[in-house]
Amino acid sequence: MTLWICDRCGIEQPGSPEPPHCVLDRGEVGIEERGDLGPHSGSWRTHEQLAAEPHVVRERDHGRGVHSLRREPVVGIGQWSFVVRTARGNVLWDPPTSIEPDTLAAVRALGEVAAIATSHPHMFAAQVSWSHAFGRIPVLVNAAGREWLGRTDPVLEFWTEHAEPVPGVELIQVGGHMLGSAVLRTHDGTILSGDSISGGLAPNWVSFQRNFPKHIPLSAAVVRRIVDRLDGWSYDRLYTLGGDTIDADAKAVVHRSADAHIRWVSGEFDHLT
Repeated sequence: MTLWICDRCGIEQPGSPEPPHCVLDRGEVGIEERGDLGPHSGSWRTHEQLAAEPHVVRERDHGRGVHSLRREPVVGIGQWSFVVRTARGNVLWDPPTSIEPDTLAAVRALGEVAAIATSHPHMFAAQVSWSHAFGRIPVLVNAAGREWLGRTDPVLEFWTEHAEPVPGVELIQVGGHMLGSAVLRTHDGTILSGDSISGGLAPNWVSFQRNFPKHIPLSAAVVRRIVDRLDGWSYDRLYTLGGDTIDADAKAVVHRSADAHIRWVSGEFDHLT
């Protein structure tokens, strides 16, 4: 059976003779959408097709055992995937949408992967295929994202609130962008934030959004909840799935950005608009 990859979101769908309906396509959605990307099914590719297309794999070394990579031209959302290297095995975070030989080789060159985890369902990508490539290693999925799984498999392990896929690497549920949205924290204080905290056009600034295509911000209460949740841990660096980098004083940047966001969406500066 062919494994299908949705061109819009990059989620791998179960094997079938014909392209399926994308799990993230719930048709027209209202203002209370829960993570749907709107109508988009209809354009599909396979791992074999993607491998045959001209592309390159960009890699970045952020130091302290954190690496990121991305296939270009991008497929689906086009996230940067991260590999966190540890003595007890690596963690693949927000895995690539496709599993071409050169992308697989780039990940293997960093060492054996012991676990896979994602920040939220938009990043499920080809997580099951990546697991199988490394001997059916565990794929940690926040339980709140279960309904958005395109492909199910015994390798999936569900968690809530907090998990530790390998010693010293923590998953922390913060919610916000989606109900089970999470971040990864390394033992020495690097946060991989997925879309829970995203970048901005200004340097040393971050943003908080519920819906990126429609630019709908998170509420003041939810932003405060995310910041307060992360205050239970120390961190000094932050990297987003979009490629934004905060290389120092990340906690101060998050606080400064969150305070401005909360004051604006609360109406404090309405007299200026």
